[in-house]
Amino acid sequence: MIKSYIKVLVLLFLPSITLAQIFQCDGTSLPEFYSIYGGSDQFTEHTNDAINTFIEAEDAVATGNYATAQSLINDLFSTYPRGSNIWWNVFNDPNGANLGTPHAYYGVRMLEDIINYHLNPNNNPEVKTANMKVVLVGCSEGIQPTTDVELQNGTGQFVTNELDSTLLEDNYCLVDQSLDLFLKYISAITNGELNVNVEYIELPNLCMDVNVTTSPNVASGSIGPIWDALDDNVKNETDWFWMIYPSHVPEFPDFDDDAFITGGMGSDSKGGPVFIIDDKWLVRKPAHLGSGLYNDIERRIYLPQWLQHEFFHHLYRIYPELSLEINGHDWFNLSFWPDDFDGQFEADFYAESLHKRLQIACVPLSNKLVTRIDTNQLQLYSNFIMNELLGEYSLDNIGNPWHEGEILEDNGTYFWRNNANIQWQITPNFAEGTLETGPDCPYPGQNFKLELYRTPDEDLIPGISGLVFQGDFYRKRFNLLREIAPFEITLDSYVSECEGTISDEGTIVKEDGQFYWEKNTGEMWSLTLDTDNEAFLLGVDSPTPDSSFKLVILEDLCGLNVYGFYYQNNYYWRPKSNLDNPSPILVNPVSDLELPENFNSQSIDVSMVFSDIDAEPLFLYVTSSEPTLLAANIYGDELEFSGGTLGFYSICLTAIDRNGGISSNSFVVKVGDPVSTIDQSLSDLNIYPNPVEDLLYIRNATSTLDITIYNTSSSFKESYRNLENSVSIDLSDLPLGVYFMRIENPTTGAFSVNKVIRL
Repeated sequence: MIKSYIKVLVLLFLPSITLAQIFQCDGTSLPEFYSIYGGSDQFTEHTNDAINTFIEAEDAVATGNYATAQSLINDLFSTYPRGSNIWWNVFNDPNGANLGTPHAYYGVRMLEDIINYHLNPNNNPEVKTANMKVVLVGCSEGIQPTTDVELQNGTGQFVTNELDSTLLEDNYCLVDQSLDLFLKYISAITNGELNVNVEYIELPNLCMDVNVTTSPNVASGSIGPIWDALDDNVKNETDWFWMIYPSHVPEFPDFDDDAFITGGMGSDSKGGPVFIIDDKWLVRKPAHLGSGLYNDIERRIYLPQWLQHEFFHHLYRIYPELSLEINGHDWFNLSFWPDDFDGQFEADFYAESLHKRLQIACVPLSNKLVTRIDTNQLQLYSNFIMNELLGEYSLDNIGNPWHEGEILEDNGTYFWRNNANIQWQITPNFAEGTLETGPDCPYPGQNFKLELYRTPDEDLIPGISGLVFQGDFYRKRFNLLREIAPFEITLDSYVSECEGTISDEGTIVKEDGQFYWEKNTGEMWSLTLDTDNEAFLLGVDSPTPDSSFKLVILEDLCGLNVYGFYYQNNYYWRPKSNLDNPSPILVNPVSDLELPENFNSQSIDVSMVFSDIDAEPLFLYVTSSEPTLLAANIYGDELEFSGGTLGFYSICLTAIDRNGGISSNSFVVKVGDPVSTIDQSLSDLNIYPNPVEDLLYIRNATSTLDITIYNTSSSFKESYRNLENSVSIDLSDLPLGVYFMRIENPTTGAFSVNKVIRL
């Protein structure tokens, strides 16, 4: 079988290896396992069934025989249903064995996901790689108690511990064996989208300070020296770490039945998972879990359980919006379980949260679990300035005042201050996408990572959505749209589709923290944020100061999409995100309409005007050339007109899909009979040709006329005054499109409106 990961040895120091007395890795058979513990009759029938099923199913998976593995597990759960009380009968291990709690239950449930994926694989997944470094620390030293009295007093003897060399033997096979099922599980739960590349780093000359404390019992130390020993490039290119250091657990008679915490789940400065444990956790059973050295049957059963437990701590941390862990180990309280979760054991909670929450979350697991620094991503930080980061941040699940804070500025120096009124200095390093901390930080060496906003389409935006600190995500609470997204999601080009001209095209850009509307004609108008109204306000350098670009926003469970904005009675749309996704099509256009003067309201059904090949939902928008005289609004599938002032009005009906693809239908609404007010001099006019290419001719004028030509968005207007008799108007400079020509007799006030098409 080809493994889904590779091993690369990275030696940072010259090795100093001490040979272990006993070396066990692969090869223990089930009969040999039972003989170690006095025979299979020392275990219940349920335990024997669970052990045998797990080992045989895992062996079948290793050979690719997934159907056999599935049959074995189905038989087990038909006898002992998953999540049922019967599994409480297999918690106690005889003669010092460690088979997990319940026996083999975690592993069997993990195998379920592995088997189900391989029997129903994702076709052509886009596979990512998470780089995992297993760091093996050569030495630890500190005060170690020899009695319970010394433990309570914090006294004891100073000892130096060396790494158990069996972890290094046979190309790290003990670690490999511990990881094997877990790594298969990672690939399966990400639908084949994530593989883990394992590399090993030995630090034989590094000695880590450790100590032993009580209430609860802890035998560990700071991993800060390990971070200091690792090269920055190693830390930047790594997504996951597993730190393994020499055990400092006191192994004296007073502690034969005591449990000591020696590690758990940490986080690196990028928010990636850091598994932390002592070396003997892989070699011998801790006192509270059993006695003696592990054989490979036990290691295969139990170590994946430990890895899964710590891994789900990390998953719940990086998906705080799911509220699956708030106070720590909440799942042990069944009243905490969501109503749609089945089962009662920890492994059940993991399976339920995986299938019913995590795998359908907005950001896929495969994206969340890759945290290494992307050099392409770093370019997105280059346009930030520190002042735009000022403001409030907090965790989604706030447990104490340290979970809320703000970035503030004092005489050019920046600080992080939390709601416990503790502050420390921060210095921007936009080249690395971090805010660096100094010696006044309570967490030495921990920097803030700037988290870029990710759209529902998984595009990264050069806007900050929050900060990652010690693996926790502090969401930005300042100048966000609906407290979800930064205004940077608007950065793009836009164009008016309803017969717009080059003056209706432009791009929203950001320079040195300032937003601008950069028109394709070369003008630039400054924009300020109007958070309350979800709009940009135009500055004094625009022709319409204090008017707004009102954003067109569609929100779904996974975030916001800004499709355009509304300005000066016109919509401006951005390009669609996926060019291969077909745009809506116009299938039943609305024709020009005639409505009576002074009507109250009139509606037409527009549900069949547009269609979408992919059957995506369509959203309709409408504009009127004179909304104060003839209002046009969309209500569901109805287009409603109201007002009824005499005249001609241009209407633009637009359909847009969630990809940003659009289609438009322009037509004219005639209200009343404007021609009836026209004097004879206007009714005799001869206007030709129409459509027109360059020159438009007007003949038979018997009096002085004023002529105005404008387009449907009113962004173009040209007037010709005091024209008599015959006249030709040069339209060659006008963009192609639909225009209206208003001809008025200034003496009588009579007028007519004609639609002109420029080809």
